[in-house]
Amino acid sequence: MKCLTNMDRIQITNTLMMKLFKLYENKGRASYYKEFFERDDEVMAKQTIEDDTIALGEIFELNITPTRLRLLADFKKDYVPKNNDEKFLLNIKEALMKIQESAKEFVLNANEAIDLSTILYRGVGDVKLRKQATRSRSIVKTFEDHSSREQLEKLIEQYHSVRKSNKYEYLVIVANFYVDFIKIEPFNKYNEKIGLILIYTMLAKEFQVFRYESFFKVFKEYKERFGTALSQANYDWENGLSQTDSLIRIFVNVIEELNALVRIKEHAYEFELTMNKSNSVEYMIYHGPSIFKKSDIREQLPLISESTINKTLQELRKKGIIRPLGKGRSSQWQRLEEKDRGFKPEQLSLFSD
Repeated sequence: MKCLTNMDRIQITNTLMMKLFKLYENKGRASYYKEFFERDDEVMAKQTIEDDTIALGEIFELNITPTRLRLLADFKKDYVPKNNDEKFLLNIKEALMKIQESAKEFVLNANEAIDLSTILYRGVGDVKLRKQATRSRSIVKTFEDHSSREQLEKLIEQYHSVRKSNKYEYLVIVANFYVDFIKIEPFNKYNEKIGLILIYTMLAKEFQVFRYESFFKVFKEYKERFGTALSQANYDWENGLSQTDSLIRIFVNVIEELNALVRIKEHAYEFELTMNKSNSVEYMIYHGPSIFKKSDIREQLPLISESTINKTLQELRKKGIIRPLGKGRSSQWQRLEEKDRGFKPEQLSLFSD
């Protein structure tokens, strides 16, 4: 617990402080998003889980092809896993579903961390609390003399104590908790992976945007920097001088990007509400690249059904506005008209029947 017991050493720069202020300003929009996206809230949450599952498969470098990753992550499909990596991916998907369902009610404790490890590695590997070496015979127990479960409980107890003090910003506490978790190694293996998803759970409780945009899809772009930052934080940890500034900045930057992405989604969703869904597809085709795939449309408009996309594509094809390039799932389409030309969405009238 070298990080959490030495929080007074941490100094936050003015730049980072301004970013944190901005994050909490956006955090205040949580209730608004819940109401605004209410109609498609569940659909959007499922899409986020799929994106997070795929991203974690890539972050953990699982031996699964991109196509297979997408199939296993899909809620509408129920594929039987072929190997341990695929079992692990489906376990990740199950864990993310549980997190989305009960993020608000989550309370960090040792049992939650152990249950998470059980879900993640069920049928995959023998993950359990690490056995301790022979304990010291000294009268006063050191932290290292306690069992792994006791160490984990003490770490979590310290986390709650630091939070209750109201002296430190939440993301600063989370970053320092993560380093301590990794360093005490409560489990016999995979502590970094378990710890990362545990941190995600803690953050999802605080930031509603995790429901509408994929944290791990953005985090994936920071993977290399995160590894470097963790190495820096590990240095001199034993002396309570761990440097966690870079880790904190990465968490802040990722959530900052998530907020920006949800704002974009908010505007797109508002646009969809004022147009019929076929017009939304048509609008994207006219405003997007001249060569595109159907999957591009699905990615940008996840709330629109496959049948609506297919119907719109065929109508535009009949009009000579687009033409197919090849056949099959990976086939592409080409827009034959210039951007915006010919696009005339239906006008909505306030007093229309």
